[in-house]
This record gives sequence, structure tokens and C-alpha cells, in this order.
Amino acid sequence: METKNIFQKIQSVANEIKNIEKKLVVGEGKNAYNAVGDQDVTLAVKEAESKHGIVSVPFKQELVKSEILRVANKGIETIKYVDIVKMTTRIYNIDNPSEYIDIETFGRGLDSGDKGFGKASTYARKYALLNAYKIATGEDPDTEKSKEEKSETPLSEKRAIIYNLLYKNSTYYQAALKMFGRESIDELTDSEIDTLYASAKKKGTI
Repeated sequence: METKNIFQKIQSVANEIKNIEKKLVVGEGKNAYNAVGDQDVTLAVKEAESKHGIVSVPFKQELVKSEILRVANKGIETIKYVDIVKMTTRIYNIDNPSEYIDIETFGRGLDSGDKGFGKASTYARKYALLNAYKIATGEDPDTEKSKEEKSETPLSEKRAIIYNLLYKNSTYYQAALKMFGRESIDELTDSEIDTLYASAKKKGTI
């Protein structure tokens, strides 16, 4: 039996997990949006990786930035703790552990208590897996042939790219939030991510 290398195995996982639907509702009212749950991503990837003989682990992470965000709403000030984490997720070939690739992502955690770091780590890991295996989110692209023929960048990959771009540039980060009236980039809708992605691509920053 032919032994596959790490890239062939990653491609096998990518072919198996073509998309994951957005079942998680984040926020309330007009700021609510649909997102892909960490549990859905983790379980789908874990099963596919086990089947194809690879394993992904958070190899290294560091706290890039930690700050206190004060938000005033109708005269009432609330405090949020913001942590930004840089994570390296390593994907190993189980049949040859010396063969691996590293995926670097950033995650931002916003919390009123001490869970910001954990949330940031979760986001970073989730988007590393979505990006590494090119997992599309939302509806199955096979149901809309015209979209499939366009070969557009999956929204999950766009979001990961924009998140990384914002985390690396604090000026751009604040400008993006102000543009859409958001308190956190996790509140950015799919259409807003598309707008930022198109703008960044036009400027040549990605």
C-alpha cells in the first residue's frame, strides 16, 4: 500500500470536509450573526485526521497583546478584557512524525472576566483548521453551480486572512471597527468581511 506524504494527507482531509454549516448564533438583535462552532470544526477535523493518519496540535502560542477596553453605553461604562494570541498549530504525519507543517494564526478574546485568553486560543485554533484544510462555511457550494464555477476564496479563509491582517495593524483594526460600528471584529458579518477582503486585495495588502 502506498504511503502518503503530509501534503497528500492534508489534501485527503480537505476533500473529505468540504464545508461546515454555520449553526452557532452569536450576539443578539441587529448585531447577531451566524458562525461556525468550535465543536463542529474540532469533531469533523478530528474524525477526518484520524482516518487519514495525521494529527494537529497547538504547538506554540504567545500572548501578543492584553488590554482593557472601556465601553460606554447610555451613560453606563462596562469593562472588557481583550487578549490577542498568536498560535502555531502543527500538523504531523502520524506515519512519519518528522514530517509536519506549521499553520500560524491569531485569535482575539473579549471577556468581562478572565476568559479572554482561552477564547482567543479557541478562535486561533479554529481558524487554523479551517484555513489549513480550506473548509468552506455556510451553504454547500455544490448547491449553487454558478458560485462553484467562480472558484472564489472560501469565506472562512477570507475571515482568517482579515483577522490576521487586523491583529497585525492596530490602526487598520480600529478603522475597520469604526467603519461598521462594531466593538469587536468577532461581530463583523460575512458581508463586512467580504468588503474588507476586497478592499485589502485592491490595495495589495493581501
